[in-house]
Amino acid sequence: MKHIVVDLEMNYVAKKSDARRICRMETIEIGAVMLDDNLQEISAFRTYLKPEYNDCIERKIKRITGITEEMVQNAPIFKEALRMFTNWCLGTGDEVTIYAWSDSDYCQIAKEITLKNYEMTPEEEIILTTKWSDFQKEFDTHLGFNRQVSLSMALDMAGIDFTGREHDALDDARNTAELLNILRDTTLFNLTLRKIKEAMEPSKISNTMGELFDFSAFACVG
Repeated sequence: MKHIVVDLEMNYVAKKSDARRICRMETIEIGAVMLDDNLQEISAFRTYLKPEYNDCIERKIKRITGITEEMVQNAPIFKEALRMFTNWCLGTGDEVTIYAWSDSDYCQIAKEITLKNYEMTPEEEIILTTKWSDFQKEFDTHLGFNRQVSLSMALDMAGIDFTGREHDALDDARNTAELLNILRDTTLFNLTLRKIKEAMEPSKISNTMGELFDFSAFACVG
């Protein structure tokens, strides 16, 4: 079994485009890491994508992601990039489980598959028609949170400094993978997140949570 953690960065579809009836955004970067059974990285994947329904990268997206028109000008379009990604996922010949921080990335891919008439091979259907694991939901549920916590906040809770650049798809995937490793490793979890989990137990919430966190820092991730 291989574990794949994926992250997407997106650009807005042009406001006057009919494509907005299906999705408001297009993928402009796919980043992913492949982990072995011990949740250690064994391979990485990154590609930029050339948007098809907007001639420019919106200013807000440039500021957040650092991605410019020059970076995507000669990049593959969605059909080519997704095939590259699925070939990489399936290249080991092993079963794979795909994780993303929140379910929005899987929903985005599903919408673009429809919008851009992507024809899946039988092999691809295994990973493109099965919803990816929502690791944000797993993290929140495991620690007892009723509100979604951002990736950067989750890393802060675990005492981990974000490595790389936030909203870089590959860096986001790597940091998510590190958090996945901590959550699944009993020893690492006990060293980092156990106190928070215990603080969220119903009998202790009122007495301890105010001392641990300023909840105004929580952010919902869409």
